[in-house]
Amino acid sequence: MFEFNAPIDTGLMQGVATGHAQTMERWEDTPAGRRSSGQPLIDEATGAPVRIYDVMLPTGRDGRHELHGVRVISHEAPELAPYAPVELVGLVAKVRQARNGGKGVDVAFSAESIRPATAPARGRRAAEGEAA
Repeated sequence: MFEFNAPIDTGLMQGVATGHAQTMERWEDTPAGRRSSGQPLIDEATGAPVRIYDVMLPTGRDGRHELHGVRVISHEAPELAPYAPVELVGLVAKVRQARNGGKGVDVAFSAESIRPATAPARGRRAAEGEAA
């Protein structure tokens, strides 16, 4: 089983918010099995809640956007407009072997913070158009 973490240069790719975010719940082991406690999951190191933001990232073939859940541990919970560009500070991809012996890999994204983008998107196509 392999696993590695790779920082992502977000200056080369623009994330797009879907407007959906969810605070993860803490799970507890009970005599009836594993159940949600109804309480938010809190990161032990920081004391901040753990949220998953649905973000479209250009990870598909030919740079097509695909939907990913990006894990962010922060006390701040910004409101993100649907289909608006976002900045992902400290974006990291965790790549590991597919679970249950399957072929391929699983990729999970996490970031230090997320916020609405302040500058216009500068994708690869925009840069190529300026060079022409």
